[in-house]
Amino acid sequence: MRGLVLSLLVHAGILAAGLVYLPRAAQVFENTPIVPVELVTVSDVTNVRAAAPEPEPVEEEPAEEETVEDAIETPPPAPEPEPEPEPEPEPVAPEPDAEPEPEPEPVEEAPVEEEEPEPEPEPQPEPVRREPQRPAEPSLEDMLGNIERQVAQSRDQGTPDTGERRRSAGDGEQMTATLQDMLQSHLARCWRNSLDAPDPDELAVRIVFSLDRNGELTSPPRLVDQARVLNSPNPYLRVAGERALRAANQCAPYPLPPEHYSQWRQIEVNFAPSLYSR
Repeated sequence: MRGLVLSLLVHAGILAAGLVYLPRAAQVFENTPIVPVELVTVSDVTNVRAAAPEPEPVEEEPAEEETVEDAIETPPPAPEPEPEPEPEPEPVAPEPDAEPEPEPEPVEEAPVEEEEPEPEPEPQPEPVRREPQRPAEPSLEDMLGNIERQVAQSRDQGTPDTGERRRSAGDGEQMTATLQDMLQSHLARCWRNSLDAPDPDELAVRIVFSLDRNGELTSPPRLVDQARVLNSPNPYLRVAGERALRAANQCAPYPLPPEHYSQWRQIEVNFAPSLYSR
């Protein structure tokens, strides 16, 4: 296609040049002046040089139009593809140093199993001793109320003497001196004497109470000489009676030998400050 276009352009250029040049050539021949010619006898030998023929006018070829290739800017030649870079030589890996031979692992000595000592037998827990329930300790008002009731009963029926009460307590056995010492020592821990009161020797009171074989009270303690205590004008005597009743309640149970229970199942105690002074 490109060659056909180029050929058409060349032929068109030649045709245009002929149309321009031919009228000019005709006009040249028409205006040429007529030169007169004289006939001269020519010798056999002539020394006149023949005139040099006029050179024919050289047809100026019209400048060919720029070819389409010149008119049309030829696109710049495609850049030659850059030569592919030569692949870099792969780095030669340095030869690894020879691994040192592993040291032989130390042979673990089998641990010597220590003989475990035989576990000591666990101590057997001591049996819990259930303390027998104590009778509720009467309050001060209750103790005074009991005393007043006992005084009223003694007025109606009469109060038996101490000897009769002691004989009616059991089968006639009397407490030994050893049992009396044990009883007094035990009561002294719970009783607050009246040595700080005026005339302490006049503040002795007697109480009586009953015990079971375990030394527990079976009934609340009561005053033997309640009439004297309640009817006395001395207020310290009444306080001494209250302290004696409270001590008998707080000291239970009594640690007395059960084989002599017949001697201490009913006890009458004389709380005299001079006897319990320490």
